[in-house]
Amino acid sequence: MKEYYLNGTWKYRLSDSEEYHDIRVPSNWYLQGLDHSGKVFYKRRFEISLEEDKEYYLVFKGVDYFCKVKLNGRSVGEHEGYFQEFSFRVTNTLKDGENILEVEVDSPRESPDVWPNKKYLIKGIFNHHDTRPGSWDPEHGQDMNTGGIWNDVSIVEKNKIHIDEIKVSPILLEDGRARLDVEISIENADAPQHVNVDLEVSGIGFEQHFEVSKKLFAYHGKRRVHIVKTVDSPRLWTTWDRGIPYLYSSKCKILDANGEILDETSTKFGIREIKIDDGWNWYLNGERFFPRGTNIIPTQWLSEYNSDMIERDIKLLKEANVNAVRVHAHVNRQEFYDACDEAGILVWQDFALQWSYQETDDFAENAVEQLEDMIDQFYNHPSICVWCCHNEPSVNRNTLDPLLYEVAKAKDSTRYIDIASDFVYHPYPGWYRSHYYEFHSLPGAPFVNEFGAQALPNVETMREMMKEDELWPPKWSVWAYHDFQYDMTFNVAKVEMGNSIEEFVENSQEYQAKLLKYAIENYRKNKYSKITGIFQFMFVDDWNAITWSVVDYFRRPKKGYHALKTAYQPILIGMDMDREKVGLDTLTKRGISSIWVVNDTPNRYEGTHAKIAVSREGKTMAEKEMEIGDIPANDVKHASYPPIGDKAIKLDITEKGVYTIELELMDDKGEVISKNSYTIEVV
Repeated sequence: MKEYYLNGTWKYRLSDSEEYHDIRVPSNWYLQGLDHSGKVFYKRRFEISLEEDKEYYLVFKGVDYFCKVKLNGRSVGEHEGYFQEFSFRVTNTLKDGENILEVEVDSPRESPDVWPNKKYLIKGIFNHHDTRPGSWDPEHGQDMNTGGIWNDVSIVEKNKIHIDEIKVSPILLEDGRARLDVEISIENADAPQHVNVDLEVSGIGFEQHFEVSKKLFAYHGKRRVHIVKTVDSPRLWTTWDRGIPYLYSSKCKILDANGEILDETSTKFGIREIKIDDGWNWYLNGERFFPRGTNIIPTQWLSEYNSDMIERDIKLLKEANVNAVRVHAHVNRQEFYDACDEAGILVWQDFALQWSYQETDDFAENAVEQLEDMIDQFYNHPSICVWCCHNEPSVNRNTLDPLLYEVAKAKDSTRYIDIASDFVYHPYPGWYRSHYYEFHSLPGAPFVNEFGAQALPNVETMREMMKEDELWPPKWSVWAYHDFQYDMTFNVAKVEMGNSIEEFVENSQEYQAKLLKYAIENYRKNKYSKITGIFQFMFVDDWNAITWSVVDYFRRPKKGYHALKTAYQPILIGMDMDREKVGLDTLTKRGISSIWVVNDTPNRYEGTHAKIAVSREGKTMAEKEMEIGDIPANDVKHASYPPIGDKAIKLDITEKGVYTIELELMDDKGEVISKNSYTIEVV
């Protein structure tokens, strides 16, 4: 197989009456300075040398959203969608020498008559969301259009008999072995004939190798072949905090009767088992698992999400102790899932439906087809553990979503299918209602895949976002366009604006950090007893905006990032802290609150102890050590409960003031395995 890339400088125009201009492909057109919704007409001249008895395909790895394609003046196909890889057979249209490729791309602005509750574009958060430019405002919510040929374009040369795709489905057997079902799709544009299929599977970075051969009769057209192989002592893929995310390479060859190679291709996969039961209990490779997750929308324009950005995000995720991400209401590019496979980060994958859509049969047919495209395209990624059909569906919850659920379940029986990520999973106390202390009652239990609060980015980012006279004093209409929620900030969260942008940023970030710490600790200390997993909302900004992220668009962390990093430690020591002020008499009589330890690792820790230090203005005022004892693997231990009587942890505090309580958990060798801290005012 040979591949001729057509990336580079193309020509475009917006109508037949215009002159052509230069544009780079691949790219979303907004990033090329074209702020436009609607049709863009692309043209590319290229030369190619053709060989006889070969098949040629024009391959697009991503076009947003509608496209019509002509090659040398002849129509070769149409497509709808933004995330799919698709191709057209052009064997009889392609010329030896110079060719002209024309692509009409249409990324429309949906009419106010249908937007937002009767949408028809399946673009998820790239069309309608709180974090879009203009948020969900009817006038501006579709600004900065994401349209364009955003991924590679190429001509692929194949033999007449070739492999279309490989799908690997692993299952774990009770005796510790694994059984692989390798499904190989073959297309034969030649005469029917006998061929051999050779499958070679190798461990990536470790020694494990086996080969399987199969003879078959390749009739004209398409057929599927299954090769089943049992693997002794498989190396299992798992998350980074539980072990090594082992990956395998599967190479497949088709040979003719003379032993000549007709085609070969390869794919990566992992051997692992994911189960989620009706009570939202998660199991990874047969063991209970607690996802410490976050929601991610890394960018509004997928063409810019290159290997450097992906590598940086993966690094930030792991440093924040995140072991699972929810790809929120969109489908990302293949390289992101590759990176999650390699890093050992689980992926909850949403389909690209956000809020409400048409209730027509035509729309349902389109949604079903695109859902199947998503599952087929990303099937081999071991990191993907869930297919979710819809985010916060409202109108379509009992009509469209049950259909999508059944289709997904039939398409992939190896993963959990969630009919919809509904509002019941998304509690927002402290932002949309009440106070964040409500997290003490565990809203959304047993499984929560959104919670959080907005926070302003750092001052440097804010100054890059707005002009100085828009920034301070705030020009609220500009702030709202950048997704700032005025009512929730001041009337629910009660964040103080202060006397400068610096003070406002500090107060806003401090509030988000406190909310996340309080929420996560309450959820985690009830691990398995009442809570089965959590996904904070959200990780990074998808454009230069003011959102719920803990890392801004330029990847500058907020205070909330450090709160997430602390609260998501695989081993976390903490204490109950349900008040910000305490009376001096109460503190001296009752002592500090209960101490607990959450252990998400598969390791048991014996003979642990904790060090508790109380400081004021950097000066240590009191210290105490306590035995924690043995901490069971993958469990929670309450080391002092209730905080009264002989087990109360009392400290000699004699003065009023603001104190920092620092906790350190040490193993039996005296090495620190977890740190945490709290601030309290003694009055």
